[in-house]
Amino acid sequence: MNVKKSVILAFLIALGIIFQLVESFFPVVMIVPGYKIGIANIVGLFALYAYGPKDLCVVCLGRIFLAALLQGTLFSVSFALSFTGGILSKLAMIVAYRLPWFSIYGVSVLGACFHNVGQVLAITFVYQQYFMQLFLPVLLALSIVAGLCIALLAGQILRRMKGRLIR
Repeated sequence: MNVKKSVILAFLIALGIIFQLVESFFPVVMIVPGYKIGIANIVGLFALYAYGPKDLCVVCLGRIFLAALLQGTLFSVSFALSFTGGILSKLAMIVAYRLPWFSIYGVSVLGACFHNVGQVLAITFVYQQYFMQLFLPVLLALSIVAGLCIALLAGQILRRMKGRLIR
């Protein structure tokens, strides 16, 4: 990895942290407690399509760890939820990215859905509260909408940055 690409990935991590922190200040009042749209995933989706799966993992895992460190929630329950959802969603996104029949919209929606599945699995494991799985259908419906919005924004950024990306 060259220095320019390392700097760009560091900027993407920083931008993702800023998006995540800003989003945490605006609670979304929904049926499901703690639901967030996931604006920081724009950065991850951009990294996947601009640089590839390895850099997606670097950007997203770096963002999750550093944002938790900045918020003082490193190794807390909220970190476990974010980390579990992040790992599962990144794996799903990488698999979908490599398959020819998924567009950026499908990859984003799949990532959002698997993020929520990972969070529900983590909360069920941590608290042994199986009723939390009842929220999963609502979370999956919300993640379809959120995934489409994130893909739309990331796609626009990728189109405008075409030809200016440093590989």
